Amino acid sequence: MSRSYTSSNSVRLNGSGTFISTLLERSLLLLSMTKPRIFVAITITAFMGMMLRPDFLVFSTLEIISLLVSTILACAGGAVLNHYFERKTDGLMNRTKNRPLVNADRTLCLQAFAFGTVLTVAGLAFSYLVLGWLSAFLLFLGFINYVLFYTLIFKHHSFWNVTVGGLSSSFAILAGDAAVTGQISTSGIILAVMLFFWNPVHFWNLAVLYQEDYKKAKIPMVSHAIGKLNTTWLILLHVLFVVVFSLMLGFSSILGMVYFISAAVAGLVLLGMNFQNLFDLSNRLFRRNFIFSNMYILIIFFGMVFDLMFNYSLSGVFS
Repeated sequence: MSRSYTSSNSVRLNGSGTFISTLLERSLLLLSMTKPRIFVAITITAFMGMMLRPDFLVFSTLEIISLLVSTILACAGGAVLNHYFERKTDGLMNRTKNRPLVNADRTLCLQAFAFGTVLTVAGLAFSYLVLGWLSAFLLFLGFINYVLFYTLIFKHHSFWNVTVGGLSSSFAILAGDAAVTGQISTSGIILAVMLFFWNPVHFWNLAVLYQEDYKKAKIPMVSHAIGKLNTTWLILLHVLFVVVFSLMLGFSSILGMVYFISAAVAGLVLLGMNFQNLFDLSNRLFRRNFIFSNMYILIIFFGMVFDLMFNYSLSGVFS
């Protein structure tokens, strides 16, 4: 009797352990679809939109955290839904063939769809309740743009797909700018436009490196539609707009010389690096430009932060 009880109990424990293990594995899979690097980047841009406001220091900790949390939830939800809708295309590309939903069963696919929807609704609802209708609406536009217009329409039908997709990060900036106050500022618009032009500079350099992948998946990209040289000219045009709007931001906001010098130097380097591609169309340079485009936006954001801290210290805010 004792042995029978012990054996039966062991089976129950093993069954319970297997269930918990499966649940944990499934949860980690779903979380991996949220694309943390992307939602962190977009959340930072939303915060920058809020930080640029002259009345930033009057915002409460709750309001700031609410912006970060709602943006993370909405972006993470959009990323999971992107996995869901792109699961067949992802299987055709070497870069994405190992994503969780490529060979997933129907149950996991439906769970991913439900998870992405819940995250999005939670983020938008949280934004609406704490930050106001305009901030929530702009966050919603960013989500709709990414999932509907970029993922389901433009990505597979136009080589302007990257340009359209980049609008989502611009909406995040405006959501941060409009949070609590319900107003969009000139500096918020300029920063949003600057990021709109930066996104193609960033992704078109990357797309050149994966031309064959995109061809295989039948995703139109500028580089294989108009060639590397014409793509370089198009990138340079966008770099010019990025630099112009980054400098305009220094004149039309509360930012000062620390930011302006950072933006000017980083802009010249970005321009020079991409200009070099007119004479050398090697993948090595496109990869280098892609990497530096990340560094460029970090320099811009750090320049903004240090400039504001410097100005606040001069005005005695931190004393």
